[in-house]
Amino acid sequence: MRIASFASLASSTLLLATALTGCGGKSLVNIDGPEAFLRVVNTASAGQSIDVLVLGSVVVPALAAGSVSAVVGLPAGQQAVAFRPTGSSGPAIGTSVTFAAGDTTTLLAVDSNSVINPWVLTDTGKTVAAGRSKLRVVHFAASAPAVLFFRTQPDFPSPTSVMFPFAYRNASPYLESTPGDWTVLMASARYSSLGRPIVGDTLFFTGKIAVPAGTARTVLFMDVPGGGFRTVVLTP
Repeated sequence: MRIASFASLASSTLLLATALTGCGGKSLVNIDGPEAFLRVVNTASAGQSIDVLVLGSVVVPALAAGSVSAVVGLPAGQQAVAFRPTGSSGPAIGTSVTFAAGDTTTLLAVDSNSVINPWVLTDTGKTVAAGRSKLRVVHFAASAPAVLFFRTQPDFPSPTSVMFPFAYRNASPYLESTPGDWTVLMASARYSSLGRPIVGDTLFFTGKIAVPAGTARTVLFMDVPGGGFRTVVLTP
């Protein structure tokens, strides 16, 4: 087993994508009635930039691989959303997504049979009690082998398993602690003849993730085009 010490690993670059609310969202389509909000993370493993279309109009142009869009406004209700490789003139196949008025919906761009599809990242359990903090882990690193995730949290500094098993495109429940710094480590895994997990090499370590009182964070693991892994940290 070769898990590097949490204390000895250098902190990675964390991209903090804070959802805008109310008038902070920029509306790029005509809105007649209640407004909802959309944010997109390009996790597609092909490493290409994408255009995001809602109601047939491009609302997010040229979103680079591994990046998070700004929050944009759109009509609440059921809307057709499509992802298209930037520069492509072909038709974009839409997926119906329901947007709740006043809420921000996060969509992940994922590859499926050479088509880039929207994947809705639900946020059940994001409400945080006063004086507490929450964090969850989402696994969209397509090139990773079988993995295990461990976290430290403000009230328990020893590495603890996030969830088992933890397959690609899975999300953990929100974990709760006191306010302060969390960390997350992704390690390769293999299994004994009895099916018990054996921890292997460290694949990625986030460094400290500050989660203030009354707030939640989502740590999203994804591929880096050309090899390796990265994370983005999302605020609901």
